[in-house]
Amino acid sequence: MENINSKDIKFALDVGTRSIIGTVGVVRENKFHVIFEKYVEHEERAMIDGQIHDIDLVAKSVKKIVDEIEKEVNIKPSTVSIAAAGRFLRTVNASGFTELNEDEEINKEDIRKLELIALKEAEKEINKSTGGKLYCVGYSVKNYYLNGYIISNLQGHKGENASVDVIATFLPRSVVDSLYTVMNKVGLSVSNLTLEPIAAIEAVVPKNLRLLNIALVDIGAGTSDIAISSKDTVSSYGMVPQAGDEVTEAIVQEYLVDFNTAENIKRQINLGKEITYIDVLGLENTIQADDVRKVIKPIVSKIAEGISTKIIELNGNKSPSALFLVGGGAHTPGIIEELSEKLNMPVQRIAIKDRKSVIECISKNDLGSAGVTVLGIALVALKNENKNFIDVILNGSTVSMFNSHELTVMDVIIHAGINPNMLIVKNGKNLRYKLNGVKRIAFGEKGKYPVIRVNNNIESLDKHIKYGDIIEIDYAKEGKDAKVQIKDVIRELNTIGIFLDDKLINLEPIIIVNHKKETLDYEIKENDEISFILPKTIKDIKEYVLKEKVEIGKNGIKLEDDYIVVEGERLNIIKAISDNMVTINEENKDKPTMKNEEIDKKIINVIFNNKKLTLSHKKDYIIIDVFNYVDYDLSNVKGKVNLTLNGENVGYTAKIKDGDVIELCIN
Repeated sequence: MENINSKDIKFALDVGTRSIIGTVGVVRENKFHVIFEKYVEHEERAMIDGQIHDIDLVAKSVKKIVDEIEKEVNIKPSTVSIAAAGRFLRTVNASGFTELNEDEEINKEDIRKLELIALKEAEKEINKSTGGKLYCVGYSVKNYYLNGYIISNLQGHKGENASVDVIATFLPRSVVDSLYTVMNKVGLSVSNLTLEPIAAIEAVVPKNLRLLNIALVDIGAGTSDIAISSKDTVSSYGMVPQAGDEVTEAIVQEYLVDFNTAENIKRQINLGKEITYIDVLGLENTIQADDVRKVIKPIVSKIAEGISTKIIELNGNKSPSALFLVGGGAHTPGIIEELSEKLNMPVQRIAIKDRKSVIECISKNDLGSAGVTVLGIALVALKNENKNFIDVILNGSTVSMFNSHELTVMDVIIHAGINPNMLIVKNGKNLRYKLNGVKRIAFGEKGKYPVIRVNNNIESLDKHIKYGDIIEIDYAKEGKDAKVQIKDVIRELNTIGIFLDDKLINLEPIIIVNHKKETLDYEIKENDEISFILPKTIKDIKEYVLKEKVEIGKNGIKLEDDYIVVEGERLNIIKAISDNMVTINEENKDKPTMKNEEIDKKIINVIFNNKKLTLSHKKDYIIIDVFNYVDYDLSNVKGKVNLTLNGENVGYTAKIKDGDVIELCIN
C-alpha cells in the first residue's frame, strides 16, 4: 500500500439493513479514488427496515471495518461521512390557501409564499405523529388552484383566491442522534451527514442530467429510497418500507431455509440454472430457478407497486422520464418488468446503475449497484465537509438547518417557524355600496410588501444562502379597510334657502340608507343602498320637508309638483288637504276656524342661543316657530346656517318640546 497522508484520507460508511460498506479514498485530479473497501454483513438482525435496533451490534460491525482499514492502509480514520436512511424520512401531503387581491397579477413571490403556507400546514400535520425537532429536506408541488380550479401555473393570473397541494419530506433529529451514537462508540466523529437518496442521486445523476425528470430508487434490504430530480434540482425524496428482505422471507417460508440460505438462493435466480440448497432439516434439495421466480413474483409485484405509487406521488401524479435503480435489490428478479408495467413506461427507460456510472469516482466494480450509495456519500462529503448543519442569523436570532440541499431564504423561514402569512401583503378591504342606484367602490389602503435583505442586499425567497449569512425581514403590513362617511362621497352639499309664508326654510340634503333616514356623518357599510336627495321641486318640499298634504303657490298661483325652486324664492301655502280641509290664503289664514278653536293650546319653554323663550298658542311646535319670538331676520342671512336641537343637527321643521335647547349659528 502506497504512503498516504492521513489528512488526505476520506472515509465513508453506508450503514444498511443487512450490511455495512466502508470506503476509503483520496482525491486526485478532481476525482475520488477508492484505495480500500470493506463489506461486512451484520451477524444478527441489528437493523430492521433501515432503522438501528441494537446500537452495540451495529457499532461492532462498524469497528470491524475501521480495524480492517487501519490494518490495510496503516491509518486509523478519526472522521467519517455517513447518511441517514430513507426509512427515517417522513412524508406528508398538505395544502395552502390564501385570498388574493383581485386587481393584481400573481407573481413568483406570491407563489412561494403560498407554498410556504402549505409547508407550515405539513409541519403541523407531521408533528401530530412525530415528536421532536424536524428538518424539512424537500417538497414538491402536486397541484395549483385558482378560484378552486386546477391550473398548471399561477404566475400572471388574477383571481379571488389561490391554493396549492404539496408533498413535503421531513427528517427527525432523533435519527441523526442514533447514527452519531454508533460512530461515537467506535471513536469516530461525523464530518458530514447526508441522506441516502441524496447520496445515490449525487453518484449516478450528474448535475447536467438533473434538468431531466429522473427518478432514482435505491432498493436495499429493508427499504427502497426514492429521489426525484427535475429542473436542475433534486425536488423531492421519499421511501417505501418494501425491499429485498421481503423477497428473501418469501423464499424462507417456501423452502424451509434460514435467512442466509434464502439470500444465496435469491442471488442465483438470475443465473437461470438449477439451485442446490440444504433446508433446516438438513436435507439437500435441488430446484429450478424459474420455479423460485414464480414463488417470489407476487412479492416482487407488491414491492414494485409500492415503489411506483410513491414515485408518482412524489413526481406530481405522473411517471418520470427515466428511472435509475441502485442498491442490492436492483437485481431482484422481475423488478424491472414489474416497474415498467406499474409506471407505464418502456423497459428501455429503466436502468440499473452500477459504479461504472459514477463518473466522479475511480473504483473497482466488485460491489456493482450495491456500492453506488457509499460513493455518493463520499462525493457529498467532499462538497459539504463540516457543513452538516449551517447557521444563519435571522432578525438577530440564530437558525440552524440540516444541509441536505442548496438552501434558500425560504428554507430559513420554514426552519425558523415563521408564519407565512407574515410575508403576504394584504390590502385593506374594499367597501362596495350603491349611491342612487349606481355601484360604487371605496378602496382599502394598500398593504406594505415585505422586504428581505441578505447581508444588506435586497433579495427574494429563492436567494441561496450560506453559513453565517445575516438575513433581515421586514414583514408585510396590512392596509386599513376602507372607511368613509356619506359626506365623503356626496359632492353636491349646497343647500337652498326659500321663504314659505315669509318663514325661511333651508332645503337640506335628504339621506336614505336601506330605507332609513340617516345624516351626512353616517359611516357607510358593505352593500349599503344609499339614496341622496337634494330637495328642489315642489314635490320634494311637500314630501320631505313639510310632510303634509298641501298645495304651494307663488303670488297666489298654484305651482305644479315638478316646479324647481331657486335660492331666496318666496312661496306660500294656498291650500291644505286633510280630513278636515282648511283653505288657507292671505285673507283668512289668521282667522280662527271651528277646527282651530277646538285645539288645546300648550305652553312650552325652550332655550334658544342661551336665551329662555316661552312659546304659546299652539298644540305642537317646530323650530321655525321660535323665530316668531326672537328678533332674527332670516331673510338677510349670508353664509351656511348650522342648526342644532339638543346637540343634533336638524332642519327648521324639526319638532320641539318643553325644555329643548336650540342653537343657531352662521358660518
